Amino acid sequence: MNRPGCTPALCLLALLCAVAAGGCLSGERAGGEDIRPVSVEIEKGDIGPFYETAAAMDDRVVFTFVPTGANVSAYLVTYEVKREGSTVAAADGKYYDGVSASHPIVIAAGRSPGELVSIAISIKTPDGEVVYESASSVG
Repeated sequence: MNRPGCTPALCLLALLCAVAAGGCLSGERAGGEDIRPVSVEIEKGDIGPFYETAAAMDDRVVFTFVPTGANVSAYLVTYEVKREGSTVAAADGKYYDGVSASHPIVIAAGRSPGELVSIAISIKTPDGEVVYESASSVG
């Protein structure tokens, strides 16, 4: 995508739209229930060290946090997932090893059709440096 006027963020948006239009973010793929997204190579830049996707199905929501760099790293993750305002999953400094673009951080929660599911997350290096924070919801 080396078109004039195509910023990294705009290129990422176009790529995510193309993937979503192809059904790759539905959470199900031919041959099984693999909920991991397709591997994407993105240079670290304007979008930060991670980008986030959410896939909402009738019975669950899958939040995926994908590092934008090419390195494989370990992270400490603190999160709280709420369904209709009640906490359904939480972790404080959960250790994730081997995180990369092809093996992102994936957090799933069950839900009934139409329920609002939200997540607040903080991702840190093992040394305690915050590299990503986010709060989002799917309804």
